[in-house]
Amino acid sequence: MIPELRENTNTVIFDIGNVLIYFAWKEYLESLGFSEETTKHVADAMFCNKDWDAGDSGLVTTEEWLELFIENDPAYEKEIRTTFAGFGASIVPFPFIEEWFAYFREKGMKLYYLSNYSDEMFRQSEEKLAFLKSFDGGVFSWQEKCMKPDSKIYQILLDRYNIDPKHTVFFDDRVANVEAAEKFGIQGILFHTDIPLQMMGK
Repeated sequence: MIPELRENTNTVIFDIGNVLIYFAWKEYLESLGFSEETTKHVADAMFCNKDWDAGDSGLVTTEEWLELFIENDPAYEKEIRTTFAGFGASIVPFPFIEEWFAYFREKGMKLYYLSNYSDEMFRQSEEKLAFLKSFDGGVFSWQEKCMKPDSKIYQILLDRYNIDPKHTVFFDDRVANVEAAEKFGIQGILFHTDIPLQMMGK
């Protein structure tokens, strides 16, 4: 079903992970050539662990973040360090995004991002996020020391760019994040990859 935007929409806010980029951590981990058992241990210590949020929160340094992962499974320290050193390779921009951006820009809309993202992941994937330079602005969680769905990070974005929630749509792949946006009066849309194609009549 094609989402219908409010008639007076003039602003679009995007989550980044699994909205503008595919977070291909499983494929990245498999590419490292570890055994199946090692792959599971590293995944559980890093990508599938609550400590992943520590990096996105910006409340720990990069080295402290790495140490948290190692503490989760010290026997696999070498493999965790290897994985951590190159995990920016897990960021894969979706092929439809530039055309989707053009779709909104042709309607005169402003584009912003609001993303839970870590400093280290940004450092490793900055080139892949070059499309953000054409945006009107945005907010990363690590810079603000708070994360979605905390209302504070939404307020920061709205205030910083003088965004009117009533004229704004927000795309995110997590229900809690969409619901948090809706509390501000923003039109929230739970994202799946068919949505851009549907909106553009593909």
